[in-house]
Amino acid sequence: MSQITLSNLAAVVNEAKDEEIHVPKSDDFFESKTFRLLTLILYMGGVSGMGLTLAMYYFFIWDSRMPPLPIFKHTHPIG
Repeated sequence: MSQITLSNLAAVVNEAKDEEIHVPKSDDFFESKTFRLLTLILYMGGVSGMGLTLAMYYFFIWDSRMPPLPIFKHTHPIG
């Protein structure tokens, strides 16, 4: 009896293997391609904007000059 059920099960699996399962599409905006594209543009703009802001800071505001080294009086060189 177990042979009959296993062969029937194998036949059902082979028959169902080629079928496509149709999933209804959602009309929700947050699952749409437009929303995904919008979030991608906002993300790329945010990352690029922060990089541009940092570059402008280093170019116009940052002072990269080193302060002069202090001169200590009354010291003796080693050696």
